[in-house]
Amino acid sequence: MKRHLRSILLVSVIAAALICCMGMGRLTKERYETIQQVSAPTTGIEQLSVDTSYGDIKIKGADTNDCNVSAKITAQAPTTEEAKSLAEQTKITLEPKGKTIFVRAQKPEMKNNRSIGISYTIVVPKNIGLECKSSYGNIKLANTIGDITANTSYGDIIVETVSGKLQLITSYGKIDCKQIISADLSANSSFGDVLVRFSESSPSDLKAKISTSYGDVYADVPLSFAGDVFIDTSFGKIKTDLAIVVKGELNKSHLAGTIGHGGKGVLELATSFGSVKIE
Repeated sequence: MKRHLRSILLVSVIAAALICCMGMGRLTKERYETIQQVSAPTTGIEQLSVDTSYGDIKIKGADTNDCNVSAKITAQAPTTEEAKSLAEQTKITLEPKGKTIFVRAQKPEMKNNRSIGISYTIVVPKNIGLECKSSYGNIKLANTIGDITANTSYGDIIVETVSGKLQLITSYGKIDCKQIISADLSANSSFGDVLVRFSESSPSDLKAKISTSYGDVYADVPLSFAGDVFIDTSFGKIKTDLAIVVKGELNKSHLAGTIGHGGKGVLELATSFGSVKIE
């Protein structure tokens, strides 16, 4: 019954998204794609800020002194000629302001039933912090040591080999993190699984809050972790391969305890409809 309810909710969300997409497809039948590339030096820059309404964001840290942006612009309109015109009028710029460099998109005015989507592929210095936002699209980040804030309404968040403070939020999508060295992580999905695999290089006193409303939660913590653990699920199971000293009452939907001795780390894992596994 519980699994059936969860399936119904997920199917309803997917169906609504499909209906929306089908409706857009009927209104805007022709499309045109073009690529724009821009770059700028990052002297004195500590953070990159990028957002897009419709499109993916991919950012990779590298040994470079510049911010290099490749933007795929996709315009839709009743005719190919109009779609091409809209795409070619869209201009991508990099605007430094203080210690932040902003990725800007200047779009032309559009009539009804027209749209412009922009997906970004960006290479930045490893130490630059990231602020990313997409309304409809995935976010993929890798190989950085700065702090990260990533937020998408409809899409997945994929993060690999990062070590700054992380704040990851998606409304409808999964979060998948690998080789995380961060000492401070927050990852939340409303509808989707959340998986976080910490590197063995992560600090023993790391603090992580990992949660979803409808989905499973998985955390792979470093062997050195020592601290408090709090696990909650309303409709699901709790699974662990670790030696946890339980505090208070133990039941199938709640666990509070400690791992190791005298540690200051904190793990909070929670889901409403799903299971939680920690190892």
